[in-house]
Amino acid sequence: MRFVCAPPGDFQADLPDARLLDEAAAVSARFPEARLRPCSLARLPEADARAHARVWVALESLQVTGSFKVRGALVALARLASRGEKAVVAASAGNHGAGVAYAANVLDLDATVVVPKNAPETKRARIAQYGARLVVSESASYDGAEREARELARKTGAPFVSPYDDVAVVAGNGGSLGFEIERALGHAPAVVVAPFGGGGLATGLACALPASRVIGAQSEASPAFALSLERGAAVETLDGDDTLADGLEGGISRAAFARARARVAGVVVVSEASIASAMASAYRSLGVTIEGSAAAALAPVLEGELLPELRPASPKDDVVVVLTGRNVDRARLESVLSRT
Repeated sequence: MRFVCAPPGDFQADLPDARLLDEAAAVSARFPEARLRPCSLARLPEADARAHARVWVALESLQVTGSFKVRGALVALARLASRGEKAVVAASAGNHGAGVAYAANVLDLDATVVVPKNAPETKRARIAQYGARLVVSESASYDGAEREARELARKTGAPFVSPYDDVAVVAGNGGSLGFEIERALGHAPAVVVAPFGGGGLATGLACALPASRVIGAQSEASPAFALSLERGAAVETLDGDDTLADGLEGGISRAAFARARARVAGVVVVSEASIASAMASAYRSLGVTIEGSAAAALAPVLEGELLPELRPASPKDDVVVVLTGRNVDRARLESVLSRT
């Protein structure tokens, strides 16, 4: 496990403005028919001693589509619908696609979602269940699926809805969740640890919680943000090793890197073994099913002493770990449980 700090500085980035964050804060009230579940916080006292703080988990794994991604999809698609758009195209490792499919169903839009050929069956089924057209890419990587989706959007004229390169998605995902975390806790937490793939969740959280240190979490199998911070430039494509955290796989765009570098405090890189252990611990100790991407954020508070860079100033401070999704194939979960 290692930590890569984001350098301090006044970086220029296209970030959600106050109006967009206000839209995100009111997402549940704006779309009651979507039946979004308010973020629930649960204490994780067994991790307090390691973290030198009070540890909480934000259970977005209980969200209506099985992950937080529906939040950003609703905000982004509502903006597109207000401009008269009738169809959208998205690429996804699974959860963003399910969110787009669900939001399109709520807002009466057509949606096409392109997924990598190795996308989990659980996630594919959710996308189809909500009425989107599911296209399975010839590529096993997210980056490859996105290239196909962008070309499809170009051919059809439908807007492409990025899971990380759309400020409305950034505000809807991380922004709305950040506001709910602060509301549930009664104050802003000292530290928030969230999975980091394309960076939209962590960046949105940091925009909504400027008084908190927001830390991303990635697998060592695909650490694009960590590599980008170390090199000082976005690693836009990355064919990493196989990972349990399939939702975090791939590179990071230049715009997403600029946004994250401007607001996120850094990223912790964890091993695949730690991710598997965190998945098993969540299932056995909390009674919660989480996918590998969510487990990447939980791993740092379960594995030995929390890295000094992640600890808050006082043991009375709060650390919130965002458990982002539960959409893991049963066979994969059982394989993890059998070997941990």
